[in-house]
Amino acid sequence: MTDLNNDPIINVIHNGIRRGIRIAIENNCYGSAVVLILSGIDTMAYIGMPRCREDVLPEDFIKWAERYVKFPCANQLSGIELYGARCGMLHSFSTRSKLSRKGKCRQVGYADRCVPEVVCNSNLSGELVIVSIEGLAKAFFDGMDRFLVDLYEDKEKAMLADTRFPWLVHAFPLMKTT
Repeated sequence: MTDLNNDPIINVIHNGIRRGIRIAIENNCYGSAVVLILSGIDTMAYIGMPRCREDVLPEDFIKWAERYVKFPCANQLSGIELYGARCGMLHSFSTRSKLSRKGKCRQVGYADRCVPEVVCNSNLSGELVIVSIEGLAKAFFDGMDRFLVDLYEDKEKAMLADTRFPWLVHAFPLMKTT
């Protein structure tokens, strides 16, 4: 019988990344949830980056987000907008980033939940888009699911991912030292 605590998909993805996001949202810690989602996209880009590199580049994040983060509505966030959101949240816990300030992407603002999940009104501002945090979490979770299927359908990519999973943060049961 397989010990699920040693399965990296269960341990890292489900019990680590997804659980932290769910708990943050359930406890109205929306800023923390956004940070965890954007960091999670970085992690997925790391797992899927080319063999020849050890570090994720902005292009890896953008490419992963473009392919896998999809909302069930007409408006979408581009990979560069999600990367700008990542930079703003991770560097200054802000909706502004160097990319948005320079006009290279829209500034991403957040609502706890809204339908449609991505709201923009170019009559008011073409520089701002609002995203539902709950919708962003769902789009990320669904994207992770599609990514993992794609990843493990390709034997070479699966083997590469399996060499990277040990370097990710794992939770281990409490061990007694006596």
